[in-house]
Amino acid sequence: MRKVLGGFGLVALLAVSTLAVPVMAQTAKPVKRAPAAPRYDARQEVTLKGTVEQVVTKPSKGSLVGTHLMLATSSGKVDAHLGVFALKGNGAMHVSAGESVTVVGVKTTTNKNEVLLVRTVEAGGQKYTIRNEHGAVLSPAGRTEAPRVSPTVGGLR
Repeated sequence: MRKVLGGFGLVALLAVSTLAVPVMAQTAKPVKRAPAAPRYDARQEVTLKGTVEQVVTKPSKGSLVGTHLMLATSSGKVDAHLGVFALKGNGAMHVSAGESVTVVGVKTTTNKNEVLLVRTVEAGGQKYTIRNEHGAVLSPAGRTEAPRVSPTVGGLR
């Protein structure tokens, strides 16, 4: 009797496992690829001087996430992308409409719109670093210098 029940249990286990595989395959959702971040090529950097027409903190659908400065320059209007941290945290940038600024960055096209990926901004006598030389947006923690700790031996001076 034990052998019969053991054999029945084995057959039942195999039946359940073979039925479970197709069910999982049918319910699996396709993987969506995230859109690729625009490439930042420091060799293509440009310096632009202009006047801030608008500070956009909630960009329209299809635009890059984060803050944008809409600039009026001698060559026309420019959408200058600052990322999500420029106006937040330690070393936050302070800029308003009507202010003159100098921006350094790389022009790129995203969703058929030309945008300037800003690396540095000079405004109001201050220089703000928004991205590193590779184009990575700096967080508020990355904009400030870490506190210096003097070397000690075993916690004693």
